[in-house]
Parts: sequence; C-alpha cells; structure tokens
Amino acid sequence: MAFSTNGSTGGNGLSFEINITPLIDVLLVLLIIFMVIVPAVPRGLGSELPSPSAGPAVRETMESPVLVELRQDSAGIQYRVDGVGLEKAEVAPRLVMLLARRSMRRVLLKADAGLEYGVVTSVIDAGHAAGAMSVFLITPGSAQKGD
Repeated sequence: MAFSTNGSTGGNGLSFEINITPLIDVLLVLLIIFMVIVPAVPRGLGSELPSPSAGPAVRETMESPVLVELRQDSAGIQYRVDGVGLEKAEVAPRLVMLLARRSMRRVLLKADAGLEYGVVTSVIDAGHAAGAMSVFLITPGSAQKGD
C-alpha cells in the first residue's frame, strides 16, 4: 500500500489508496506463464487399439504362459507340461517347442512343497534354456479353488 501526501482527502494530507501497479505486474507475469504452459500439457492418454489379426482362441494360446506341474507321489515325480504327462528328459524339448510359438515366453511352475530344491531348479533352468523370458512360481495359496 502506498501513502500519498497530496491532500486530496480530509485535512491531514494522507491518502489511503491501494497502489495496483505491482498487482497488475504479477497478474501479467502469471498470464504469460499460463499461456506458455497450457499448450505443452498433453490432451489425452496415448493408447493404441488392438488389431484384429488373430482370432481370440489363437491369441489366447499365443499369450498364455506354459504351465509346468511337478507332483510327488508313491511312484516318483510326475512332470506335466500344459496338461501333458512327460518324463524328465522330455520336459526341456517340450518347453522349447511350446515357447517357440509364443510371443510372450513365460513359464508358470507349480510344484509340490515336499520336492527337493534341485528338482525344482532343474525345471527352472530348463525353462530359461528353452528361451523363457521369465519363470514364475505358483505358491500354494495363489491357486484358484478347484486346482
């Protein structure tokens, strides 16, 4: 606020008027800042629509991970790759064949808790050797009901 002694009001010579020049200066600076910033703000989210190149059944099998199950029973260890029962030596070639057809090469490994560590790591190593980008472990509490 500025005080003026010109004597335009009352007898004491003081004028209580607000000096608005600094306020206008601040307003103009803010206006320029917003005029510069607003065109740089993105207008929407960048998104791409999927192309209908493959049917839903083909796309589902191409993108779904390969499920490897290891079960311990009285006869020994049972190996299952996508529901097909295999011997231990057949697991790696089967993984190579299945992962070669998928764009997202992922393997889900579901193993019994009582299995030895070496058995599980051999399947993980076979998955990586077959070209899997990642091998995920399914823990006992993460399976859906009915599994």
